Amino acid sequence: MYRIIRWNLSKKASYFKQADAFLVSIPASGRNWIRVFLYSYFANCEGSEFTLDEKKWSLTCFPKVIFTHDLWEHITARRTWDRIRGKHLINPILRHQKPILLLVRDPRDVVVSLYFQLTKRSHSFSGELSEMIRHPMFGIQTIVNIMNTWLHEWEDKANFKMIHYEYCRAFTEKAFLEILNFLGIKEVNDTAFANSLKFSSFDNMKRLESNKQFGKSILVPGDRNDPESYKVRRGKVGGFKEYMNREDICYLEQAMANLDSRFGYGKGC
Repeated sequence: MYRIIRWNLSKKASYFKQADAFLVSIPASGRNWIRVFLYSYFANCEGSEFTLDEKKWSLTCFPKVIFTHDLWEHITARRTWDRIRGKHLINPILRHQKPILLLVRDPRDVVVSLYFQLTKRSHSFSGELSEMIRHPMFGIQTIVNIMNTWLHEWEDKANFKMIHYEYCRAFTEKAFLEILNFLGIKEVNDTAFANSLKFSSFDNMKRLESNKQFGKSILVPGDRNDPESYKVRRGKVGGFKEYMNREDICYLEQAMANLDSRFGYGKGC
């Protein structure tokens, strides 16, 4: 596990103070799916047009949810100065005061999805997948250590909830209702909820990204003709096995042995 730096001395600290709640995750864990659903729900309730641009929101009846990779961004930051300032970390007091929704996904699927994001979208990694899973910064060991650190820090918080990507995929309606309830939305608008479920469906998000209708670079394909360059790529549970040989899979399983058993992900080569 990692020791959390207890400060954020950057301008981003002021932005974090605006949060009513945080959604925290490792990249490629499905947070944009949750973001599209929530923003669609808020827009439907207000009778306004959907947008991912926070600057265009004038929400007064809904919580401000800030989506962050927190410790992951801190550890993988390219600039040393950003790490020294704790730029990407949720402010120390807010880490314990504000509701934290931790979105988790099987690290083996995460590392594969992250590989395509880093090689085909951000172009911050140029090696092979076998190199990626063993990488000291981007590999599965880092993912496991960060997940363990988060759970150890927040497990006893009264306003903490962990939700699994796999659970969201299998029981989307139930899972998204739980997310709304956790954010303090107890009386759910049934019509807005149904419309938002359809809008945030995998097929519709894929179509919107392909047509560049989201209007935000985070949901634009790296190459429209390359399905592996899409942000909304496959979303398959257990799909990591299709990309790796036996040796790579065994390496992943060895790393999974260090993952806290409370996450509920199986291991064994």
